[in-house]
Amino acid sequence: MKVMEEAQAGTLNPRDCQISVAPGNGTVKVASKTPSLYEEYIQNMVRGKLEEYGVEADVTVEENGAIDYVIMARLEAALVKATRNDMPDKKARRGKTAKDRPRRSRLYVPGNNPRFINSVAVYGCDCTMLDLEDSVPLEQKHDSRYLVKNALQSMDFGRSEIWVRINKELASDDMRVITHGSPHGICVPKVESSEDIEVIEKIMAEANLDCHIMPILETAKGIANAREIARASERVVALAFGAEDYTRDTGGRRTWDALMYPRFALLIAAKASGIQALDTIYPHIDDEEGLREETMRIVEMGFDGKGTIHPGQIEPIHECFMPSPEEVEKAKQIISAIEEARKSGDGVATLDGRMIDLPVEMKARRVLKLAELYK
Repeated sequence: MKVMEEAQAGTLNPRDCQISVAPGNGTVKVASKTPSLYEEYIQNMVRGKLEEYGVEADVTVEENGAIDYVIMARLEAALVKATRNDMPDKKARRGKTAKDRPRRSRLYVPGNNPRFINSVAVYGCDCTMLDLEDSVPLEQKHDSRYLVKNALQSMDFGRSEIWVRINKELASDDMRVITHGSPHGICVPKVESSEDIEVIEKIMAEANLDCHIMPILETAKGIANAREIARASERVVALAFGAEDYTRDTGGRRTWDALMYPRFALLIAAKASGIQALDTIYPHIDDEEGLREETMRIVEMGFDGKGTIHPGQIEPIHECFMPSPEEVEKAKQIISAIEEARKSGDGVATLDGRMIDLPVEMKARRVLKLAELYK
């Protein structure tokens, strides 16, 4: 494969590297904080990748604490620019996740920042959302795709479900690359109709990407069409709400009362379609009391999860979704009363003078199921 022009990828930020490629005969130069320790290792790694790709080029690596997958991602991104061709690749092997698995927290992680990506496994969020959209400037979109793809291929994310938030307008470019990382799902911003999902599914088929879909509803039109979006595809497992863009679109303010209707519209559409309803992020990182108050409100409404923009928000959110000891004890008493009534042949179970009907039983069983899932 021929190098057509000089190209560069990456940054000199901590845990990153900047790689430049140019036409040449395979010279690899490394500038590192610890050159005596890692120069030869990095050179051999880069030469091996060039050989694998079938590319002859001169490469310069300016390294600032980058780990292997970051160096390979930056090299690949630079080579794609320089050769004007995609590099040959294999898809990562990753098992599918259940449609209804817990998604209490979804942590948005900038897809252009290796320092943040490297540490997400320790945070314990239900969903890791590697972001290619709002947190990534336009000029870094290309490089970020390859960083996210290589992270998906190389990193252990623990028990977290792995999602990628793509750019709606750049969906084809995004999915052509990240398909090799085999994410559990893609998050699609600013979805406004079932036709949006149909377009995404066509692009997924072209990219050979088979995974869950999470539409974000963040405009008035999206909320108005929530039910048709929820039912647009079997791949849709949850609807997520985006309050910041919604208030920008409507001209409203971000208050609880102003957002009550769109929250309920999304919730009812999701529940009527048998999928999860996920709330927006809470933007005030240092306000844990406000986070807990808002999260408890959406738990009471029936939401299944909430977005996070900082690891410190994960534990408070999880605690809010965990049934209280009092709720668990009450649920156990209800189930015990039902089982005793069935053993004795009574047609109706009662507890504290109150008849236990089927809805009460189902709610009690759900509390016990959630307590088991979330412990």
